[in-house]
Amino acid sequence: MSQEVSKLLGPATVDDKIKAPGQNGHEPGETFEDVGNKRAQLLQNVRVGDRSIGAYASIVGQEKIDQLWSLADKLKGARVLHLNSTAYGGGVAEILRTHISLLRSLGIDADWMVIHGEEPFFNVTKAFHNALQGGDYSLDSSAKETYLTTNSRNAKLLDSSYDFVVVHDPQPAAIRQMHGAHNAQWVWRCHIDTSRPNPEVWEFLKPYVEEYDALVYTMQEYVSPDIPQEKVS
Repeated sequence: MSQEVSKLLGPATVDDKIKAPGQNGHEPGETFEDVGNKRAQLLQNVRVGDRSIGAYASIVGQEKIDQLWSLADKLKGARVLHLNSTAYGGGVAEILRTHISLLRSLGIDADWMVIHGEEPFFNVTKAFHNALQGGDYSLDSSAKETYLTTNSRNAKLLDSSYDFVVVHDPQPAAIRQMHGAHNAQWVWRCHIDTSRPNPEVWEFLKPYVEEYDALVYTMQEYVSPDIPQEKVS
């Protein structure tokens, strides 16, 4: 955890206790942090319907479907997590609702989970979202604390057994640094144009973004400034 995070959050704390000893198979007195090391018990696991990748052959052609099967074969046995801030509304949720089911259709063990956050957090991240696209915003210590506190709490609840973790957009971007790699490959998937971001907000978020193994943008023109280009795709 960075010095800035430690300064804002203070010493590591335990958010709560499991309410009943032994409840749901947990050990008596077990903390949420302990549970998070086993499984993401309190992160929302989004259910998606079943879709068959083969159904798209009539649209894109069987050759492209076969190419997808060939690529997916390299991920057999791997666990893949997609993590974002909402299960409904917005382009990311719409993409993931289909994307996850198609990954599973290809034989990939894929999950979609959503972080927890309260209204002040989402007010801050909405401002970050606009600021990263060049909007005016004055970043203060209260906004930083709100953002980092929520990311820290969610990081404690994240399952550590995934092989690949794909984090979408700025809302959960700090989770990679706070959770640690745990032998996984981490990808930051940015869906917005960050080519000319608000300097204050980008300076704050950049150290967290740089922790990722790969950075995926919708378009090359949207790539954030001053980041390792070898990580960008």
